[in-house]
Amino acid sequence: MLHLKLEPKVFPFARELERWTTTCANAYAQPLVSRYLKRLENGLAKMGFVGNLSVIGSSGGLMTLQTACQHPVRLLESGPAAGVLMAARFSRDLDIDNLLSFDLGGTTAKGALVRGGQPFKSYSFEAAHAYKYKAGSGLRLQIPVIDMSEIGAGGGSLATVDALGRLRVGPSSAGAMPGPACYGRGGETATLTDANLQLGYLDPNYFLGGAMTIDSALAERALEAVAGKLDLEVLRAAWGIHDIANEDIARAFRMHATERGFDYRRSGMAAFGGGGPLHAARIARKLRVPKIVFPAGAGVMSAYGMLVGAVSFEIMRSHAIALSDVDVATFDQVMRGIEEEVTAEVSTSGITQSEIRFDRRVDMRYVGQGYSIEVPLPDDDSATLIKKLPVLFEDAYRAVFGTVLDQPLEISSWKIDAVGPEPATLTLTGKKASRSDPQKTTRKAWFSAAGGMIDCPVYDRYALSPDVRLDGPCLVEERESTVLLDLGDHARLDDAGNLVAHIASAEEA
Repeated sequence: MLHLKLEPKVFPFARELERWTTTCANAYAQPLVSRYLKRLENGLAKMGFVGNLSVIGSSGGLMTLQTACQHPVRLLESGPAAGVLMAARFSRDLDIDNLLSFDLGGTTAKGALVRGGQPFKSYSFEAAHAYKYKAGSGLRLQIPVIDMSEIGAGGGSLATVDALGRLRVGPSSAGAMPGPACYGRGGETATLTDANLQLGYLDPNYFLGGAMTIDSALAERALEAVAGKLDLEVLRAAWGIHDIANEDIARAFRMHATERGFDYRRSGMAAFGGGGPLHAARIARKLRVPKIVFPAGAGVMSAYGMLVGAVSFEIMRSHAIALSDVDVATFDQVMRGIEEEVTAEVSTSGITQSEIRFDRRVDMRYVGQGYSIEVPLPDDDSATLIKKLPVLFEDAYRAVFGTVLDQPLEISSWKIDAVGPEPATLTLTGKKASRSDPQKTTRKAWFSAAGGMIDCPVYDRYALSPDVRLDGPCLVEERESTVLLDLGDHARLDDAGNLVAHIASAEEA
């Protein structure tokens, strides 16, 4: 058996290489982003805007235009990060300690984990993949980001049959132009949206609340090409596309959560994006997730998320040192330097020192390990913290791996996040429907658990009230998205307007 031992010097070199790559990417983007943000600022001023303009970063923190122009590389994942911020707000407001954030849009599905009201973060991000969604094929950057799992399964994901006769959904996408075949803009390959339309989940005359009409005949024609290669009926092929997308997303969630010691079976889910509410119940069933929150305005949840973020700036400093060598002077010197930097960045927003909250953490590991565990630091003095670090690390390590080792420890990285005041609670309200009966119609839709194509009740989200209980199978329509509840599922509106669903187990279904 061959034993390989990586020298400790290799790890600092890899970190240094990531730092150089990040610096180059940031320098390349600076003039581009600066010109764009300046045009945006001037354009808003000409329109009479007199408020403060903030930009959200990949870690979920708001920053001034000045800071964004200095650190444009931190904006790479800012849009999806905003949606996770809203999921974290639901976690806190609804007292759901563990929550899966599920966002399904036009090209991708993104999953994130929330624990104790805070999203999981990562400090290394891979950009510019040479192969779509293929880890290791991009540039690794050292920036703080909300830790998200990304999979090429969105409304525009193309359905194809590979050389082995297997049905695939994504990662290639029809994009916005030409878009799915049913859009009537020249797309000819079947997509997930075409399959959902064929299955009866979408109303062709109420897409985007009726602002856009989609064509069922074009969707069927595109699906016939897939069905013919598989020797299936069109409806069965459409169901296969829908179910494969669900399974791909569920599998990505399983891997992402398991690798981080997160038990998804004892969590809730927040589903948003234009397609998230349509797929969430079946994905939750595959994962044994018992509860889903369907917020109002799910299709624009990332936009809402930008309104609940706080001004913040985070720095991670790589500085490996054996725990036995850490004394109060060393600890204070490293932390004080980082604290001064993050304070200076946040202060550009006009926030005073007294309004800033510091979130301090360190990455620790057993000496010789190639990976670290993040350890949150309580608000104690340095001497007390140093004494507590072994126990704090063991608690964090055991939560992930279920055991601890009898080995010396070291600190690999030091982190401080300076956070300003949180904005006021955001209340989401939709337009009110004119009808008193929340059921607007009935249409044929495919529910395999209920026997196939059935007469499915369709409800108007805006006409629902908390005293109405919805029992699956059913569909709930709003302007930007459609909620699907399967057989055995049931849901009610809560006082804040969220549709909270309880998902039946596989045995109950």
